[in-house]
This record gives sequence, C-alpha cells and structure tokens, in this order.
Amino acid sequence: MRFPCKCLLTGLGLAVLTVMLSAADVPAKVVIWKLDDLTAGEKRRVVPGFKRVADWADEKKTVITLGVICESLSKPNADDIAWIKKHAIENGGRVEFWLHGWDHKSWEEKGVKISEFKGTPVEHQTKHLTDSCELFTKTTGLIFHVFGSPYNQIDVHTPAAMDAVPALSIWMYGPKEDKQRTILPRSINMEIATGKVSYDAFMKAYQAKSQPAMMLLQGHCGMWDDKSFTDFTKIAAFLAQEGWVTKTCGQYVGK
Repeated sequence: MRFPCKCLLTGLGLAVLTVMLSAADVPAKVVIWKLDDLTAGEKRRVVPGFKRVADWADEKKTVITLGVICESLSKPNADDIAWIKKHAIENGGRVEFWLHGWDHKSWEEKGVKISEFKGTPVEHQTKHLTDSCELFTKTTGLIFHVFGSPYNQIDVHTPAAMDAVPALSIWMYGPKEDKQRTILPRSINMEIATGKVSYDAFMKAYQAKSQPAMMLLQGHCGMWDDKSFTDFTKIAAFLAQEGWVTKTCGQYVGK
C-alpha cells in the first residue's frame, strides 16, 4: 500500500526532519572578527585603518565587528557618525558595532592596577555602560547588543553592571559562569602584539590543535600597517578556503 508523502512527515518523523534541517542551516565553523578601539569624535576621529577594513568587507561581501570607545562621541564628528550609520549592518552595511567601554582608561592606585571594568565600584561600571549606550543611540540611532571590555579586563562587579543594560545580551570574552548573557569565548590569536598581525604565527597556532566551532579573532586594525593588513587578509582567505563562515556576533547567536 502507498501512503501520501505528507503521512511520512508526521509525529517523530517530522521532528527528526526539522532537527536535520535546522542543523543544516548552522555553519559547522564560524569566524567572528573582533576589531577594537573605534573612535568617532572631533578630537579622536575614525582612523584610516578602520575604513580600510570596512572597505575590504564591502569588497569581499563579508562582515566585521568594530568596538566603539564611546567617550569620543561626546563631541561627535558629523562625517564619522555618517560613516558609522552607512556601514551599520542594521542599515544594510557590513559592520556590527559593539560597546568597547566609555574611556578605555587604566591607572594605578596604591600600586594596584585598575581599569575601566576591573577594580572599580559597580556604580562606576554601571554608569560607564549606561552612558555609553545612551550616547551611542542618541548620536547614531543604533543600539548596542554586544559588549567587550577594554583590555578584556573585568571583575565581580561587571555582571551586575551589565544587568542595568538588558540590551547587552552578548558578551565577548565574558565569564563562562554568567548565565544572563551569551558568552563568546576567547580563541587563538592573530596578533602577536597589539596592532601587529602575523599570518605565520596564526598558522602555527591553528595547526597545533583542533579549533572550536567558533573562533573570535581579535585585532586592532586602527594600528595595522600594510604588512599587518596583508597578513589579516591572508588569514581570512585561508579560513574561507578551509570552510569557515564569517558572521557577526548577532548573526552567530541569532539575534
């Protein structure tokens, strides 16, 4: 006896097929470009390195993420704000902008090293997060959904401070025990020093062991010279050839 095809896609069969189709929609290997330290104010303009990488993303039809230091927006530059709006993924561009703190400062008190989100009171951290998000939205019309702390430094107060900004639902290099947000963990490095990309060093680390299904690769493209930019593009080309799919944090998480 023959049964209509739809009868075969009921009950358990339909559930299994749904799971199979969903799994097929998720790339097996994802790379996210975490690029830090964008400023866009009259005193601290968008430097050429960021524009160069954004142009590269346009050319390759891929995406990048740029971390914004928001104090620079206190006196915004109109051209730089227009550049952000044009390239924002929300507006059809290829850049996900994320919160990289208010001032990115570090200092010492009685011999103890302190930074914006490490060693400071929860009130300090909360104000820096809320002020940053409010100013970014006021100047660009966009909303931050992703946070990555300056120097990747945090302390026990940081999760409580982040609770004051529920929109910050994705945390790059956050603590794995945090259950309120999606944590994107650290992976291997493509920079051997801040602002210095090395294709050879990356390849050595990549080939030394199997990599996780998602690599979050940090860089400081505002500081890259021609060699660092070229090595970055070589790394990107290699990963594409290896089957890695480039996504933003939001795309990866499904936001």
